[in-house]
Amino acid sequence: MSLVERFCTVFCPKRKWLKIILSILAIILFLFSCFLITAFTYAKVYDKSEKVYPGIYVGDYHVGGMEKVEIKEFTEKLNDKLGREGLDFTVFNSKGEKNHIKINTLIVSDDASVEIVNIDSDSLINLVYKFGRDGNWWQKLYQPISFKFGSHVLVKSPLLVDEISLLDRLESSLTDFADEPHNANLKIKTINPLNYDLVKEEYGKAYDYKKILDSIKDNLSIFSFVEIIVTPHEVVPTIFVKDLELVVDKLDGMFAYGNIALNHIDPQTKYRREWLISPEEFKDWIKVEHDEEENLILNLEEKNLLEFLKYVEDYVNRPAIDAKFDMSDGRVEKFQASRSGLELKLEETVEEIRKAFLERNYESDKVTKTVAVQSEIIEPKIKVSDVNDLGISEIIGVGISTFKDSHNNRIKNIANAVERLNGVLIKDGEEFSTNKYAGPYTLENGFLPEAVIKGNEIKDEVGGGMCQIGTTMFRLAMNGGFDITQRRNHSLVVSYYFDPVNGNPGTDATLYEPILDLKFLNNTGSYLLLQTEIDYKRQELKFILWGKPDGRKGWYTHPKVLKWIPYGEEEVIETEDLEPGVKKCQSAFTGAVASFTYSRVTPEGEKIDRIFESHYRPLQRICMIGIDPGAVKECEEGDEECVIEEDALQTSTSTEE
Repeated sequence: MSLVERFCTVFCPKRKWLKIILSILAIILFLFSCFLITAFTYAKVYDKSEKVYPGIYVGDYHVGGMEKVEIKEFTEKLNDKLGREGLDFTVFNSKGEKNHIKINTLIVSDDASVEIVNIDSDSLINLVYKFGRDGNWWQKLYQPISFKFGSHVLVKSPLLVDEISLLDRLESSLTDFADEPHNANLKIKTINPLNYDLVKEEYGKAYDYKKILDSIKDNLSIFSFVEIIVTPHEVVPTIFVKDLELVVDKLDGMFAYGNIALNHIDPQTKYRREWLISPEEFKDWIKVEHDEEENLILNLEEKNLLEFLKYVEDYVNRPAIDAKFDMSDGRVEKFQASRSGLELKLEETVEEIRKAFLERNYESDKVTKTVAVQSEIIEPKIKVSDVNDLGISEIIGVGISTFKDSHNNRIKNIANAVERLNGVLIKDGEEFSTNKYAGPYTLENGFLPEAVIKGNEIKDEVGGGMCQIGTTMFRLAMNGGFDITQRRNHSLVVSYYFDPVNGNPGTDATLYEPILDLKFLNNTGSYLLLQTEIDYKRQELKFILWGKPDGRKGWYTHPKVLKWIPYGEEEVIETEDLEPGVKKCQSAFTGAVASFTYSRVTPEGEKIDRIFESHYRPLQRICMIGIDPGAVKECEEGDEECVIEEDALQTSTSTEE
């Protein structure tokens, strides 16, 4: 039998099945190819239209097939409804009687209104839009089809909720319906001498506000506005007056440890803030409670701490900002730096404060007196490096100063210079001059007369207040690790420029055209971008330098005053420049010698220390008294009766820059 015949004998009967198998595989491959083509086309169509894939639901509402702008409009209509109609509740009181109430979710002031709860439309858009677009290539092809023809996706909308304000409204609205119980407690009347009352325990019925709050959030997250049913529950006290004897002996120790300090260091600017809670303040927050081992202890009421932290939030919280970058004629005309946001973590911070206060129940030398504010960084979606080709990507240095209690003209001058400096591009190899970019300080450039230090006098001169700019720039350049090529301290100790941590003079820099300037060298190998900010509420100036990191670092120690120099006796100068009898005085200035160390590490790793020593001369109080030229002549002729009566003097005091 030939080889061909043998092959046919073995395989030919099976060819029929082989054809069937190959046909099935071909059909499967064809169908799979069709699926891939269909899924790919489907995905392309929706990506191009920027629509949410069908099959995505928020509660009973289908948001699939909607564009981002449509979801925005839809959710904002729901927010309008919420703000207009509020929240509806069916409330049963302690006697079982039914009541209907409505809680408004708007806080309205003279110049603004704030919603204490609403639907976060932007976060919702990002949430629903990512379904079918996240994952590997297969998931991006398969998931959109499965959403449309398979199981639907149910999502809950993110919300923006001011829980403290909402809880306050709930409590104030439900107080009349409840028979509020409470444990026995102490009411501190005075600290020194220690005087307190014992507050007796009370049985009653109360509402679970946390549960009500959760119900509100659950409903709104699925776009539901149905009435929420609220019923009270029996509450039996767990602490009785007779138990308070176990803790009253601890009261003296609670106050003896003194203030509670809250400390926050901004992770971006490294600027440190501190808030103090004094015993006189927290005496009203003390409550008796059980610890984890059921022992009676004294601690602070969470509600009071949350209210205090709402004030701290104003100084900690900031939203994340996406980058924008537009140039014109070699200058950045529109620049919005990407910036990480920051959010104070309320519950975590409260827990840290209470944990520290708990230590006061036990006699110890290691009681925590300073608590770090807990915060969370919020990252931006678009960073600076995404929107420019100059190599500018990150913050290189930050400088901060305060202009608290400045005169109106001084603030206007500072704001004018801030605007002129914002967006300046500093070339590689350039020696940056503050006067060059902020000045000239003339009326034509919008600068106004304000107090400047000249010799032994403080006079009004156009451009007064520019030393605030120089000082902020000096601190920025040091924090960025740059070589300071020109800096001069003030002649006098001026409170505006005190170190924000220890309150000492020494880290200031004066500007005065054309001789006094603040300069530093850009040797980073790339452009630097200067961004300036002025915060009128905090009365704070902040300069931010952007560039391409090259490994350099910079920092400086808080200044030390090596010695204080007293000022002399008051000097009185007669002048015809003032009306007769008018007296105008400038304040006295104590002199000082201050010193601090500026340390920087070069890109090559070399550490360079530079000591800045500042000498501030003392200046006695100088008063100008207006006189009558004729009276002066008579006095010169020896008339002893020629004097200016002291009672007739009108006194006015000029302030310092």
